[in-house]
Amino acid sequence: MFVFLAYLVLAHWFPSFFYSIDGGWEGMRIIIGVDLILGPSLTLMVFKVGKPGLKLDLTLIGLFQSICLMAGVYVVYSERPLFFIYYDQHFYSTSADTFSRYGRPVPDLSKYTDKLPIKIYIKMPDSPIERADFSRILVQDRIPAWIYEPLFTPLQASLEDVLQHGTTEQELRERDEKQNLDRWLEKHGGSVEDYVFVPIHSRYRDAFIGMSPESGQFVDIVEIPPPL
Repeated sequence: MFVFLAYLVLAHWFPSFFYSIDGGWEGMRIIIGVDLILGPSLTLMVFKVGKPGLKLDLTLIGLFQSICLMAGVYVVYSERPLFFIYYDQHFYSTSADTFSRYGRPVPDLSKYTDKLPIKIYIKMPDSPIERADFSRILVQDRIPAWIYEPLFTPLQASLEDVLQHGTTEQELRERDEKQNLDRWLEKHGGSVEDYVFVPIHSRYRDAFIGMSPESGQFVDIVEIPPPL
């Protein structure tokens, strides 16, 4: 059961770098606590060969563990990242809770063909009048532009714009007090010019994500504090 749930978390609910930045490890700790610690600990507390009612005790422990496990899995599933949204030269990882926090309905995922997390580009209107109308709505409803679904467009269609607005090496170096950039380059190879670095924001971590300028693929996060 643990191996199966770990596979779901790592491969489907929190794939790639989302595991480390957006609660994958926190979710795994819930599953580990219930599956590998809670049940065995309770069993050790009550188990005694020949004890009257032992079968009932073990049945109740199994039932309690199953309920806790289902609740933990539901929490992990509900907090998985749904969208990875690019807006104003930053990426934002969003879950269902993100939309609920701002009083917005969770978008219908079936409308999007991309697998989760769905990669989104926020496209503001070109017309100054339409842009002003959208800005008024956002201010009036007190919501950030990057969770306003009418502005959602597929990231792939605007990938070139993303790759043209990477952070300069000078700014990365100025922010990199722990020299994590050099270690990142040693791990993945090449030089800073071989990648595009974009700030990312999530529930548990703010950092930069390295992208390949040729393919637009996400490579990995580099632990450097981004601008907020």
